[in-house]
Amino acid sequence: MSTREVTAGLATAVLAAGPPPAPILTAPWSIRPLSAAGEDPELVSRWMNEPHVAQFWGQAWPPDRWAATIADQLSGDCSRPFLVTHEDKPFAYVEVYRTPRDVVGLRYDADPYDLGIHLAIGELGDTGRGLGRKMVRAVALGLKAADPRVRKVFADPDERHLIARRMFDGAGFELLGVHDLGHKRAALVFYDLRDEESR
Repeated sequence: MSTREVTAGLATAVLAAGPPPAPILTAPWSIRPLSAAGEDPELVSRWMNEPHVAQFWGQAWPPDRWAATIADQLSGDCSRPFLVTHEDKPFAYVEVYRTPRDVVGLRYDADPYDLGIHLAIGELGDTGRGLGRKMVRAVALGLKAADPRVRKVFADPDERHLIARRMFDGAGFELLGVHDLGHKRAALVFYDLRDEESR
């Protein structure tokens, strides 16, 4: 279980919501669940050891620890790990999680079907090209396509991570505020899918 996960006092509706859905993406994007077996843990470990990722994730772990982490996520209802590809090339590690089961959900009036995303663009050469903002918007809309009950999609980049904050801003996310989540001070941002028709 993640140190971020909230397990006590969960409402019946939160429990009934179950695990987060897989986003429905369209070309040039695709997505699949990660596996604790095979080559996935090695890929995630390599990306997490890249300096531009390690600086803010702090999870530069070996493949065996990532295998255990992925298996732990797949066995619970809080989060799911995915590999996002762009034009069939591995592009980003993305976790989708239920905000009411996470410390983020303690910072606002969370709906049982609200979701959050954590992401890491694996290769430095894939950053700074505008692809990140396109991906996070595609993922947000893909989550709504997967489950129309999803009201908002949240993200919690480190408040010092200005590149990530600009990426979410460029994708249409709004700032809720800067909050101490215990393990970091985060800029909580959200995409209100209820406003999508007016965009």
